[in-house]
Amino acid sequence: MHKVLLLCILRLFMSSENLIQVSSETGTLRRLIIHSPDAGIGKVVPNKFKELLYDDTVYLNQMRREYNDYVKLLLYFLDEEKAAYINNFEKHHFSETQADCYKPDKPEYFNSDKVLDTQYLLAQVLEQNNLRQCIIAAVCATEGCSFEIEKKLESIENSHELSKILISGVLKRKENYNEFIFQPLPNFIFTRDIAVVINDHLLLGKAANDAREREMLLMKYIALHHLFKEQQHKVIEVNESSDFFLLSESEQQKRKTSLEGGDIMMIAPAHLLVGCSERTTVNAVNKIVHSVFGNNKTGIEKISVIKIPGDRSVMHIDTVFTQVRKDVWVLFGKFSEQLIHIKNKKKYSYYHDLNAGERSGAFAEAEIIRFVKALHEEYNPARNYKQPVSFKGIVALLKNISNEDFHVPENEVKIIYCGNNVFPFDEREQWTDACNLLALKEGVVVSYDRNEETLNAFRENGFAVVKAQELFQKFTEKIITPKDVNNTVITLSSAELSRARGGSHCMSMPLLREKI
Repeated sequence: MHKVLLLCILRLFMSSENLIQVSSETGTLRRLIIHSPDAGIGKVVPNKFKELLYDDTVYLNQMRREYNDYVKLLLYFLDEEKAAYINNFEKHHFSETQADCYKPDKPEYFNSDKVLDTQYLLAQVLEQNNLRQCIIAAVCATEGCSFEIEKKLESIENSHELSKILISGVLKRKENYNEFIFQPLPNFIFTRDIAVVINDHLLLGKAANDAREREMLLMKYIALHHLFKEQQHKVIEVNESSDFFLLSESEQQKRKTSLEGGDIMMIAPAHLLVGCSERTTVNAVNKIVHSVFGNNKTGIEKISVIKIPGDRSVMHIDTVFTQVRKDVWVLFGKFSEQLIHIKNKKKYSYYHDLNAGERSGAFAEAEIIRFVKALHEEYNPARNYKQPVSFKGIVALLKNISNEDFHVPENEVKIIYCGNNVFPFDEREQWTDACNLLALKEGVVVSYDRNEETLNAFRENGFAVVKAQELFQKFTEKIITPKDVNNTVITLSSAELSRARGGSHCMSMPLLREKI
């Protein structure tokens, strides 16, 4: 009897729901979801750039080699035994030309329960026969596939093979012939966008573009039937209004509800940041505020909304700023109200002054408003928050967060500027995601090696900068351990990886972080 009770307690403790808790952006990372670059990225052609949200073709093999370092870095910090497995496999099996990102259908897959791949998770869901048929039918309906294709997919018994096909859109027919049954998902590597953990709840994304709808659909099944299988009420969805489908096309464009995780930051246990951007609409923000405040179990007491211009170069708020440490942030200087004031005071450019409404001036504008939940009251959509609080700009907001949520005096908060705030490096490096950093723990972040001026700015502010491969060597030789790494920017090779238009923050969906 005692053994049975103990077993039940252990199962409860080890259930996936107890391994999902994120209450900050910088607490030590313990578990996350990624998606290694699949063959779909290598299928993007120039006439599909706009539709598939790409700006260039990608050399897939090189991209995978670069992503391999990202995976290995995550494993060293989150699951070191699995990093040793990969090193051993590479030593005995890999040639210098091989690069397939340790995919779940390959023998080199590390099978970690801390660094999870979407393809692996989807395969687990497909093991449930009732869900297998539902997922196939849903994907085929979304993609407009024929009944014949649906039956072919149903005949595939291997769940890992089926998972790969549903993601890549490629059905292998013969030894040297592949059939494209639906379009690829080249943006699936940006797992941040498809869902975000809010304390112990999950907010599902809603695609801004048709090209990403299948990603959101697959993640919904993963969330409801794997991650939160026993606690589905903790999954929050934001949908269109009930009358949306009766509106004219022009009205639908105005009232569309779309949400991507790059605009959501779980910044502190009671504080959520929400961006209103090119990808996350005003209607979605309104619904997020009501949904999160209306759910008394999320623990969120204040929501800060940041509205930025709807421009591709700043598609989400995490392309404008991310948190590095309690007292340190990296920011694109075009959005710093302090720098804008200094430049205007110096009259550094007559063109800038005369064209304040043009693109250069518009970049300086960010509307910020904070809603604070009225506690100890029954939820009422008409009066669910106190009088909103506004901020002069993003710097004021970031300093307030460090002060109010992390008890750092505002005069001690450091803002590190993208490109060291020197033109044209600031705009060039913002484009290649110098502001889009993933914190492995307080003060240890992952960046791209190509953003040299931003890295110099980090050095000037007391941070070490080290290449991922150099770090791997030190780990292998037992010179240091991941625990010894502090106040450091770890850089990834990024000649091809950066072409996909997302950094390490975009390429991660944290599921578990230690509390700060």
